[in-house]
Amino acid sequence: MALYDQVASSLSSKGLIGSISSGLSSSLGGVASSAAKAMGGSPLASTVANIGNSMASNAAMGLVNKYIPAKVQGALNAGAGIAGDLMNGNFEGAGMKLLGSGLLNKLLPGMSGVASQTAYWGTPTPLFGGISPMEARGIAVEMGENRFSKKNLFIIEVSSKLQGAGVMHRFNMFVTELSYAPLTLTGDKIKIGSASVDSVKSSEPVEMRITTLDDHQGTLKRWYSDHHAAAAPEDGTVGHPGDYAIKIKVVHAFITQGSNQGGYEDIGLYRPANIEFTFSRREDGLQELQMTFSQLDTFMKA
Repeated sequence: MALYDQVASSLSSKGLIGSISSGLSSSLGGVASSAAKAMGGSPLASTVANIGNSMASNAAMGLVNKYIPAKVQGALNAGAGIAGDLMNGNFEGAGMKLLGSGLLNKLLPGMSGVASQTAYWGTPTPLFGGISPMEARGIAVEMGENRFSKKNLFIIEVSSKLQGAGVMHRFNMFVTELSYAPLTLTGDKIKIGSASVDSVKSSEPVEMRITTLDDHQGTLKRWYSDHHAAAAPEDGTVGHPGDYAIKIKVVHAFITQGSNQGGYEDIGLYRPANIEFTFSRREDGLQELQMTFSQLDTFMKA
């Protein structure tokens, strides 16, 4: 097996022409080495041996080039390399060498182009961040298959015991911006020796900020004002949460219930916190209302 492995390795790494040239060089170079030994191994003898080896290598390659055409040399090298890979069990390497050698062009025109394309698509390149074009294409296809959630697509549903769902459609139509943090946890870090332990304390109530338009009759202003009055009447008392609680539902990534295909949603009970108006006589624009709602008891489910 040792001789078998050496032959296979030689054919795979050097090719047939390289092996022939190496063998001729060794034979002719041996003559120069023998002459150097006959001269006693002096520095002059070593120089003679080096010159002899160089001449032997050039002579060997000259003989190969003289009697074997370049195209034939390439085919022989490719064939020997393929044979060496097959002997070593490297079938993938043998296939790539067969494609790149052009030996199949007569049977299947264009196969050398297939090899170059295969090498291009499978080779990592800095242009794609150190991955191959094939991997980059796979990432692009995977990203293209996703339907991303858009920030301008959402549904907001508002209802309450005080006024029912009378303003729901108008509220959803007039809202221009909406922001809130649905999940907020607070806690402490307790020191134990050189380590620390996290201690969760509470889940914080949600603050929802809504920017909306209004009609000239002030429908949304009156709606907000009525809920504020129910929570804190002018007589100094405090209302019952069941009377002024506002149920707000936000559905992400869709704009109608008919188009909703299981979009993410948040539902909570809120109370009025504050409302802000802005006027300006320097511009002819639509008035916007800045409404803020604060979540009621966090353990209460809408």
